Amino acid sequence: YKSLGRLYRGIICPTGRQYSLLGDGSTMTDNLIYKASLDSTQRTATHSGIRDDRWVFTEENPRRELEVSACLGTAYRSLKGYNDALANDCLLTAKALWLQHKDSGNPGLIDTAVELYLSTGDKTYYDFIIENKVLVLENLRFTGPAMGRLASKITDEIFLNELKDALKKYADELDTVVNETPYGVRYNPNIWGDGWNIQRFGVNQYFLHKGFPEIFNSDPIFNAMNFDLGVHPGSNTSSFVSGVGAQSLLVAYGVNRDEWSFIPGGSASGTALIRPDFPELKVWPYLWQQTEYVMGGGATHFMFLVLASDELLQN
Repeated sequence: YKSLGRLYRGIICPTGRQYSLLGDGSTMTDNLIYKASLDSTQRTATHSGIRDDRWVFTEENPRRELEVSACLGTAYRSLKGYNDALANDCLLTAKALWLQHKDSGNPGLIDTAVELYLSTGDKTYYDFIIENKVLVLENLRFTGPAMGRLASKITDEIFLNELKDALKKYADELDTVVNETPYGVRYNPNIWGDGWNIQRFGVNQYFLHKGFPEIFNSDPIFNAMNFDLGVHPGSNTSSFVSGVGAQSLLVAYGVNRDEWSFIPGGSASGTALIRPDFPELKVWPYLWQQTEYVMGGGATHFMFLVLASDELLQN
């Protein structure tokens, strides 16, 4: 807490009570709930007349807003018929966010437009994609998977042919990248382990393969899952998913903090390469850049890859 005090004034503890770091961050005091009817010298067991400092740290991130918009557009299809009120809230929010950024030229607009079109059938979103084909073709790393989901519904032959030509070049680039290592994935570690990025890569490859099987094969999907399960560099070939595999991370950092324990199914980023060291995966709870758990993009992508692999093997 002391080391964080210079960055964050307010910390919400798991119990729901807040502790405030004052001055240089060396003193920690229990903050009571502010009550306007009390003056600054008064306090009760639960309230005081001193304003607390429960700050909320936010960001201005259009790309993330559009990612959320796309997810909400997708959630509408899953929730419809089960919780219609929530489904409609998701759809309204997705539309509002898309409209807010419609003229920004952000590649995330394409992903959102695809999901909104699949959810509503509103031709406005389809026309937007066709009208912004330059945005699509110049950002295939971001827009390609979305085009894979839309592939069967593209009726504009000129656009479809241009898209396929661009995707063939993109596939050649990916082949070069994945063949740089024996693992068959895009591998670019830094201070963080690269497992989460590889999982995302595998998920994206699934949509590209499903939409354009004549251009993208399924190998990177299986390679991404195998990488997480132990086929990766370093002397420690544990699975990055706790409790999955013959040998896996059993000391990791999550809501369990640093208790030398693990969460079954927790997904970590894995082996980091902190230059000039060799790749290694230490058994140590504080190396969060290797063993921190995340749900979105970690556990979710791993579960998706398992289901995707099962589907592809069945078919």
